[in-house]
Amino acid sequence: MRATLWWAGIFVGAFTAGPVHGEIVASRPDHMSLSYAVELNGDRQVAWQHLTEINTWWSSDHTYSGKAETLSLQPVAGGCWCETWAGGSVEHARVVQAMPGRLLRLEGGFGPLQGLGVSAILTFELKPSDDPTHTRLKVSYVVNGSSLSGLDGLAGPVDAVMGAQIANLAKLK
Repeated sequence: MRATLWWAGIFVGAFTAGPVHGEIVASRPDHMSLSYAVELNGDRQVAWQHLTEINTWWSSDHTYSGKAETLSLQPVAGGCWCETWAGGSVEHARVVQAMPGRLLRLEGGFGPLQGLGVSAILTFELKPSDDPTHTRLKVSYVVNGSSLSGLDGLAGPVDAVMGAQIANLAKLK
């Protein structure tokens, strides 16, 4: 049931997401590539802490359980971005590279992408800002699948959902 709600929410999110949207770099039936850039509050260590505490910025509307507090992330290679609740569990992504304060790379298709059998890489790159009280965050999400995946039709809704989550992250103090 929650998976259906998440899927429906992705389309609602496309029309209600906040002002932060990334660029859809590429959108084809077998590929999509999304990119975002935003300033985060705090130096790179503070930004890393915010980034890795996903339950503080990922919206409950885009979870299977309906509760962001059920999300956890182990920011080490092999670590899980997981969601566990009384009714089940899901591995959203697996950490493939973690360099605290610099880079976090995960492999996993979120929400409906998981059921498509796609290969997806989500990268968060933290860089110093001109303002020492802020950190630049560059995010990319690259998804590849078969031409039957219809990723070109999902790029806009996925962009809206990801953009809204990144906007939530940027609001943390």
